[in-house]
Amino acid sequence: MLVKPFGGLEAKSTEVEKMNCPPYDVVDLEEAKKFSADTHSFMRIVRPDSISKGGEDIYEIAAKELNRFIDEKLFIRNEKPSFYIYSQKMLSHVQTGLVACVPASAYPEHIKRHELTRKEKEDERMKHILATRAHTEHVFLMYKSQKEIKKLMRIDVGKHLYNFKTANPDTIHNLYRVEDDALLQDIAHAFQNVDTFYIADGHHRASASVKVAADMGGSGEWNYFMVTIFPHDELQILGYHRIVKSIDGSESDFLRKIKDAGFDVKKTYNRPPELSKHTIGMYMEGEWYSLRAMDVDDSDLINALDVSILQERILNNMLGIKDPRTDPKLDFVGGINGFEDLKRAVDSKAYKVAFYMYPTEVESVMKVADKNMIMPPKSTWFEPKLRSGLLVHTF
Repeated sequence: MLVKPFGGLEAKSTEVEKMNCPPYDVVDLEEAKKFSADTHSFMRIVRPDSISKGGEDIYEIAAKELNRFIDEKLFIRNEKPSFYIYSQKMLSHVQTGLVACVPASAYPEHIKRHELTRKEKEDERMKHILATRAHTEHVFLMYKSQKEIKKLMRIDVGKHLYNFKTANPDTIHNLYRVEDDALLQDIAHAFQNVDTFYIADGHHRASASVKVAADMGGSGEWNYFMVTIFPHDELQILGYHRIVKSIDGSESDFLRKIKDAGFDVKKTYNRPPELSKHTIGMYMEGEWYSLRAMDVDDSDLINALDVSILQERILNNMLGIKDPRTDPKLDFVGGINGFEDLKRAVDSKAYKVAFYMYPTEVESVMKVADKNMIMPPKSTWFEPKLRSGLLVHTF
C-alpha cells in the first residue's frame, strides 16, 4: 500500500489542550456546544452546527473558522511533507500508529470496510471537505501487524509535538513528527508490503473523501486523505451495548421467550454476569441475567457475532426491531460506558431492558472485511478514539 507523507497544519503546541476534541460523530449537539464554547476548540470546525445561529450555511462557518484558526496562528503550516507517529496510552493499554495520507483510489479494494454507510452522512462530510478544502479528521485504519513496521515506529528521531491527557476514559496522547529523511523512506517502503488496510472507525469520512476525489478529478492532494494506521494486535474493541424502551408482555413471559429462542438463562441477581463470547448480560427490573446462546455456528462469520445473535433472536424476532438504525425503541451505549450506565438507564424507567455485550474480536472485523461482508450496525467500539484538531490535511 502507498502511504504518503504530507505537509499539513499542526496545532500550536501551547494551545493543543484547548484545541483537541473527540471525533465529530461521537458527540451529540449539546456535547458539541460545550466544546465549542471555547473559541479555540476544533469542534467549532468539525461541528459547525454547534455555533450556527440559524439560517447560516454551516459549511461556510466551518471554512471561516478554519481560516480564523490559521490567521490566529492556532495552526502552523508544516511545509515539509512528513509522517507523524501517534501514541495513545489508556490505562495499561498502549497503541502506536502512523499518521499519513493514502490514495482514495485504494478504496474499497485495498482499504476495506466492515460497515454500511448512509448517503446523507456521506454527503454531509463531502460538503464539509469541499467547503474547507481539507481533511480535518483522521480515518482510523488498521493493518495485519508486521514486526518490521513496528520497529520503525520510533520516537527518538522525531520532533515531539504534543503530550496531553484526556478524560473519559483517561488517555495520554503523544504525537511526534518524523524528521529523519531515511526513516521517512523506510516507513514508506515497509508499507509497500501491506496489501490491505481495514477501516476501524471513520467509514463515512473515508467514503466522503473518495467521492470528493472523484468529483474534483485531475491530479492534486484531494486524491489522498489523512489516516492513522495501527497494527491490529495493538487495538482493542469494547462492547457496544443496547438499551430497549419497552417489551411486549410481562417480564416472566419475556424470560420464557428468551429461553425458547435458544439461550441458557441464569439470574445473577445484583451482579452483572461474567461476559464471554456468546454470553450476553441482561438487566431488567433491578436484576442481572446471563444469556448464553446455544447452537451457534461459528463458521458463519456474520450470524455468529454476538450482536447478530442478539439482533436476530431477541430484538427482531421477539421485539419487532427490524432496523436497529432507525427503530425508536432501541438505543446504543458506547463501550466506554460500563454496566453501571446500563443499570442507571433502566432504573430511571426510561428503558425497560439493557443488553451488556461482549466485544467483537479485532480478527473478526478483518475476516468479515476480507470476505466483502458487512457487520450489523454498532458492532464495534474501538477505544481509545483518535483526537481531532491535532493535524489537518489541506488541498
